[in-house]
Amino acid sequence: MRTALLLVLFFYITISIYQISAVADALQLLLMIENTFLEGVVFIISLFLTFTPLLGPVLGIIGAVFVWKWNILFASLLFFWPYLLGLLFFFFKSKAKTESRLDSSDIEDAEILDEVSKDS
Repeated sequence: MRTALLLVLFFYITISIYQISAVADALQLLLMIENTFLEGVVFIISLFLTFTPLLGPVLGIIGAVFVWKWNILFASLLFFWPYLLGLLFFFFKSKAKTESRLDSSDIEDAEILDEVSKDS
């Protein structure tokens, strides 16, 4: 259990470093910064912008596609994976809830039919 937790933490930190670097590169590209001091300031700003919903992923995709020359699909997967996982969990949870409702309504229908047949 502890090994799995350390592995997940390692991958999360690794992905975060890629994301922060891509956002910093996007800001440098968009603001046309070539000064070393300002690049450091942009990096610090990118630490906060990376984890801002929607703004961070969009800037990261810009950095990965236009600066790093990545495929837009891979860049989107790098930045939108938490949203995709959330959608998958929501989909499967709602599907399971719907199936359990169907099962319970079938049981209720069977109980009603059983009561009607006992009354007759």
